[in-house]
Amino acid sequence: MSTTGHGHSEPGADPESIAVGHELKDTQTRPLVFAALGLGVLLLVSFIVMGIMLRSTGNTLADTSSNLPTTAAMQVQIPPSPRIEQNPIIDGNQIVADATKKLAGYGWVDQQAGTAHIPIERAMQLVVERGVTGK
Repeated sequence: MSTTGHGHSEPGADPESIAVGHELKDTQTRPLVFAALGLGVLLLVSFIVMGIMLRSTGNTLADTSSNLPTTAAMQVQIPPSPRIEQNPIIDGNQIVADATKKLAGYGWVDQQAGTAHIPIERAMQLVVERGVTGK
């Protein structure tokens, strides 16, 4: 007869299992015990290897509080710009307003060098009048 996967060669449930109310031959404990023992041995070997590595580098697991940064080094530092926007709508509107003001108005880029910015419309008129060379 063929095996049905119930742990015995007869079709259907084992009469002993029916009498007890649960499957008696479902699990083989030997592989589970070997797996648990193997895992325990692996953990023990890992700890031993880590200890050997720590000793070979000269490090210990002693108190390392003296290696903590000082209070001056622990002060909060503000990251460089651009930072994450706290209110994207207001920040976005401000960016657009600043750009529009710069594109539509007059102002100095570098006053010492004599470099200024002018409105786009005026710049286009000057390009049409004078050409690309600017003379």
